[in-house]
Amino acid sequence: MKRNVLIIAAMFIIVISISIFGIYINKQIRIESKIQNKEFEIYTKDEIYGADVITIINNAINQNEKNNILKNEDGYYIENDNNSIIIEIVMITNEEKKQTKSYRMEKIAKVGIQQFISNFNTAKFKISRIEYHDVSGKLKYIEITQQY
Repeated sequence: MKRNVLIIAAMFIIVISISIFGIYINKQIRIESKIQNKEFEIYTKDEIYGADVITIINNAINQNEKNNILKNEDGYYIENDNNSIIIEIVMITNEEKKQTKSYRMEKIAKVGIQQFISNFNTAKFKISRIEYHDVSGKLKYIEITQQY
């Protein structure tokens, strides 16, 4: 009889311990997500300049590399359900400011960050859209639009 009670108590303690550990891990993931998201969200309030865009791109590339995000055959990061970050820059392509074209962060990094800074350092941009991963709550997608 005592043995059965001890077995049930031990199983109960194990279940409680696993539950508490799961809650702790989930809370740590949420805290980490908030910290990572703040690195990018500080730029959402106001217009930003080309140098800030490069900072955002460098942060995203560093996060993707740190998280071992795979690339496709074209060199673009493959989105996953947890921690990938994709950034698209919408640029004005004609003098009438009526046409735009989107560029992924990998394209800008490949063409040259220094060239982007020299051409767009004082150009104004605004973060126009942000999406988050459903699973982790981390940033998933940022769209940055050049302002007129």
